[in-house]
This record gives sequence, C-alpha cells and structure tokens, in this order.
Amino acid sequence: MIWIAALLVFGFTRLVNLDLIPIFADEAIYLRWAQLLAFDWRHLFVPLTDGKTPLFMWLLAPFLRLGFDPLLTGRILSAVSGLGTVAGIYFLAKKLFDQKTACLAAGLALVQPFLLFYNRMSLTDSLLTGLIVWSVYFGTGVKLGITAALAILVKPSALSYLILAPIFKIKAWRQHLTAGIIVITVYNLLRLSDSFYMIKQRSLDYLQGPTLQHWFSTVQVFGGWLLSYLGWPLIFAFILALIIGAKFKEKKIGILSLFILLPFLALAAVGKIVYPRYLLPMVPFVLIIASWGIIRLNRLGLLLIAVGVLSWLRFDYYLLTDPVKAPLHLAEKEQFFYDWSAGYGLEEIRQYLLALPTDKKIVVATEGSFGTLPNGLEIYFSGHPNIQILGVGFPAGGMSSGMEQALSEVKRLFLVANKDRYTFPSPDRLKLVGEYPRPKGQTLLFYEIY
Repeated sequence: MIWIAALLVFGFTRLVNLDLIPIFADEAIYLRWAQLLAFDWRHLFVPLTDGKTPLFMWLLAPFLRLGFDPLLTGRILSAVSGLGTVAGIYFLAKKLFDQKTACLAAGLALVQPFLLFYNRMSLTDSLLTGLIVWSVYFGTGVKLGITAALAILVKPSALSYLILAPIFKIKAWRQHLTAGIIVITVYNLLRLSDSFYMIKQRSLDYLQGPTLQHWFSTVQVFGGWLLSYLGWPLIFAFILALIIGAKFKEKKIGILSLFILLPFLALAAVGKIVYPRYLLPMVPFVLIIASWGIIRLNRLGLLLIAVGVLSWLRFDYYLLTDPVKAPLHLAEKEQFFYDWSAGYGLEEIRQYLLALPTDKKIVVATEGSFGTLPNGLEIYFSGHPNIQILGVGFPAGGMSSGMEQALSEVKRLFLVANKDRYTFPSPDRLKLVGEYPRPKGQTLLFYEIY
C-alpha cells in the first residue's frame, strides 16, 4: 500500500501542470535534435555538432514520432528518469544500511525541490542523476559497465562520480576492469561521427585548467545554490550525520560523502561556466547520509525532518502552481523566467500562426539561430510545410537575405525578437502583432513585416 501511495505522490508532483514553465533554451535545442533524428536517422549524431553526447536525445526520439506535444514528451521522459532516481536511492540506501534509512531517503526524494524541479524539465540532468545512483548501486562488473556507459553518453561530466563507483568493492579488480572496458568501448562508438572532436572542443567553453584563483568564491556560490534547494534543516541533519559517522567510524558514510565532496571541489576548481543543475547528482547522496543520521538523532532528527519537509512542501506548492514565486535561487530565476532563454510568448505565437489562412506561404524570422529562438518554434512546425521558421541571427540592418527573399516571393513575413536585443531600423515596416513580457527583464515582440 505504501508503494502505491508513493507512486501517486510521485506522479502527481511530477506531472501536474507540466507545461507551466515556458520552454527553456536547452530544452528547445535538445527537442529539436531529437526531432531531427526521430524522422531521419542520418541525424543520429547531430548533438555532437555542439559537443553534446546524445543518449537523452536518442531515448526521446522514438516518443516524438508518436505525435504528442514535444515539450511535454521530453519532460515526461525526465519524470520517468526521476522515478528511477527515487528507486535507486531506496535500493542503494537499503543495500548500504537498512530499510528505515531507505524508506526515509526515498520519501525525502519524493518531495525534495531540487529533484522535483529538474524531474519536470526536458533536460539531461534528471536522467544523468538516476544513472549515477544506479551505477553506485551496482558498483562492479557488467551492470556497472552498462549504467556507467549510459551515464557517460548523457554527460561526460558523470566521470567525476563514476570513478568512485567501485569503491565499495575496491578489491574486485577483474569486475572493475570489465566495467571499464564496457565504458571505453561504448564511448568510443561516438567516434563513428565526424563531429566527435567537438566534445573536447566545446568542453573548453565550460571548463578551465585547475585554479584556486576564484576557488573560495566559487565554493560559496555552490553552497548558496545547494542551500536554496536543500534548506538549513537538511544541511544541519547532514552535518550531524557526518559527525555521528565519524564518531562511530561508519566507513560507508565517509565513502558516500566522497560522492558529494570530490565532484563539488573538482567542479569548483575547473568549472568556468557552471549552473546550479550541475550539482543535482549530489542530492541523492546527501539525502541518504542525512536520512541515516536523522534516524539516529531520534527526537532531534524528527524535528529537523518536520521543519525541513514543511519548507520543501511550500517550495513544491509554488513549483506546481506558480513557479515564478517559488524560492528559487536568483541564478535559476534568471535562466528560466527573466532572461531571453525563457520562452514566454512562444505558445501564443504558435497558436496565432496555426490560425492563419493557408493561401500564402509564411516565413517566421527569429533572432538567433540556436536555442529558445528559433528551436522553440521549430519543434512545433516541422510538419507544417506552409510555415517556415528562419533563424536569422542578428543581421546588420535588421533584414537578412532570407527575409528579403521571402518578401520578394510574396510570402507573409513575421519577426520574433526580444526587445533591446534586435535592432530594426525601419519601424514603419513593422506591424506589432503581440508582445509578451517576462516576469522581469526583456519582452518578446512579435511583428509582421511589410
């Protein structure tokens, strides 16, 4: 009965109002890649052209062929991945400790806002987190090799966790060798693509050589991100668990803490462009350690968990009903709600375009060539030959050659651009169709051009 209740809670929290947050830049990119390869397998390695490993897109592509809303389809895949994460937390905690710790850790994972938020976004982080947890659970041999290889195919950064996965069975070197061979073999299959070199090249945009120059300030930023999602009660329970584990020489707690500490410090040392979601795979290990400590803290543990869960439930409520009001860190709000990367207005523009007469060809020019624009519109019009989405970047003079050609061919021409990011020097040629303000920051503008 308890498992049915847990599934109902998970399903409700992950699936209700799943389209409430507008499409985000990386979601649009991943969905467009998956859509391309869903209908033409010659695009199998298209994510590598931007240095991204392709497993998330490979898994998503078959479901996009079913014809459902692309954004919801991608977010449901992340929700399913999140269910795998919760299950992995339960089985890992039970394997290392006991049933009580496992039930508590899995229960906390159901309502933990960091996990909840990214289980509802069509991004790679939910799938990556689940695969890392299961890799640690298997720990050795073929099963570790398979899950670790899959994790690497989601994001190569998984390696910072996977190198620790065999640590609970450190002497089983033959099984570890088998796992390593599987990982290396699977990863090197990506060399079939001419764009394989882009993985290393694009990583240079996000990583730097190890440095301590900004290390302490970066650690403070990371700590602020984790605190915003985890809250003081869980952080306090986690610290107390580490103290108890050290006092009673509980080696498993010390080992589990390495899955948090080492990736955290490594990312602080080499990360150049970093986002809060990069810390998501640490959360399962924090929950398991804290749960172990809470059970041993008795009444204090119950108090900490009660206060912590109450604050999480308030957080969750806003994520499910009005995410702009959720107590997300400013770094998250800027990405998903305030900046150009947030796809406010795209749904309204889509509905407008679909309602237009079909007697004329339609060209919709957008600023940029990658991301929220144009990909956030492209994913909805691949099956509409009458409507062309044209990413034009930021052309000098406001008109690209493709836009000029559309007018010369007597096509209806529209422009979608963010205010203050796109300059059009002839406002008399523009007819404003709609404007879509974000909660803060820039407004998306929708024009027809004559």
